[in-house]
Amino acid sequence: MPKTQINTLRAQAGHIAELARLLPMWPSELADSSISGRQRRIRVLRRALRLERQRGIAGHWTYDLSRHSSLLECYRTETAGLEEQLGGRATANGRPSGSKRAEPEPI
Repeated sequence: MPKTQINTLRAQAGHIAELARLLPMWPSELADSSISGRQRRIRVLRRALRLERQRGIAGHWTYDLSRHSSLLECYRTETAGLEEQLGGRATANGRPSGSKRAEPEPI
């Protein structure tokens, strides 16, 4: 196997391990590389980001800046992967362009 494929597989495994640490999802859900599986991960990430952002705004003692930045990085990676999977037809909110509901990208 070429080194580029090995590096890609390692990066994917690291990404899945990071998602497993951050999200309450089963390993089979995290490993699902279909479009619907990726959209589900994006929805769960969006919700986790919203909750973490609300904790930060409220000054809650459980807010974790490191977790927030990790969630945001995973969210951006997943949306970029979905866009690549759809051939550039996805928007920033993780849905195919032309979709009825539009949400802004989390901060």
